[in-house]
Amino acid sequence: MFNIAYFTKKEEQSKTKEKTKNQKADKVNTPKSTMSEQQQQETAAAEIPITSTPVAETVVSEIPLAPIDAETRERLANIDGPFRPVDGPFDSNQEAWSLRLPPSIYSTIFMLPLAIDKNTWSDASNVITIFLTQYVTYIVTVFTQGLFCYYIYAETFLPSVTSTTSRNGNNTAAAITSFDYTSVCYSNDDDSNHNGMFLRCLCIWLLLLFVVRDFRDTWSMYRWIRCVPEWHPGHQEITDYCCRYSGRTSMPMQRYHDDYGVTVQKPAVGFTCTYRFTVLFCVLLPKIIYTLFLTIYGAGYVMSASPRLDAFLLRVCIIMLMLYLDKVMYQVFVPDVFQNWVCNNFVITFSEEEENELMRWMPLLQLTLMVALVGALY
Repeated sequence: MFNIAYFTKKEEQSKTKEKTKNQKADKVNTPKSTMSEQQQQETAAAEIPITSTPVAETVVSEIPLAPIDAETRERLANIDGPFRPVDGPFDSNQEAWSLRLPPSIYSTIFMLPLAIDKNTWSDASNVITIFLTQYVTYIVTVFTQGLFCYYIYAETFLPSVTSTTSRNGNNTAAAITSFDYTSVCYSNDDDSNHNGMFLRCLCIWLLLLFVVRDFRDTWSMYRWIRCVPEWHPGHQEITDYCCRYSGRTSMPMQRYHDDYGVTVQKPAVGFTCTYRFTVLFCVLLPKIIYTLFLTIYGAGYVMSASPRLDAFLLRVCIIMLMLYLDKVMYQVFVPDVFQNWVCNNFVITFSEEEENELMRWMPLLQLTLMVALVGALY
């Protein structure tokens, strides 16, 4: 491909030079007396020899033929088609990396209404399938998660009354007990108690893995919202243009292409301050509070179990299901086409230069925090 492009440019340059040479000859053969002063100056400037090499010719000539793996090329060439190599080898790390909204009802509740044009919000089908269904699902999800949190807190930390039986068979006065973190990680000569202590730490580690993963989803949502610019009156013109020539949406995207062949995708319009505050206060804040509650009281709920493997794993599974509740509700009550809209149509991509290198240290920071929490409980 490079050779074809090279000879094409050489042919065009030779034709251009020949045409220029003929024009110079015509000007030279023309008597100067019949030429105006401006034409004489142009003729003199054209007679000055050009010694510099064309830039395009120099650049193209320096690019060698791209080496291609012979085995892969031969195998693909034998396929009915066939397949041919495109350009040369390239560094895939230079391509854009993407940021998506997590598959959760918390993402759907604020992005799905923007997937359609605001002029069609009053349509009966959109009111039922998008607004009514999604808002009811969101309310049910938050209510269910709050109800589970209350039962965990009540069973673990609220004082409970336990009755004891005396020697004569009668019930004596009740004893009030409640869970205390300081009574969890104790050690004595009893082997069963010692094994139960390490079993608690193992289950807490497993619990923290799912808690940190939920925090990462929340952080991804926050980063996505930060990438959306502020709304200004000029964005309405962009939305109208998109609705007229592309599709009816209130959240169009815009592609940008650089000289190295990398394409990134950014939001074409922004959020108003009111809408941004509503999303942060009514969507992200409840999700963060819920995850923090499970981190604190869920750990106590797991550690308060009897030192048996089945009891620990049962409580860990309950916490895991509670953390996945918003994703399960999303997969069950959000139609597939809407799931595709949220997860694939609003992808924000970045070039390598836009990467925040501090994010590379996030796993190490998470590991340190998890080890510190388990060690504090130990």
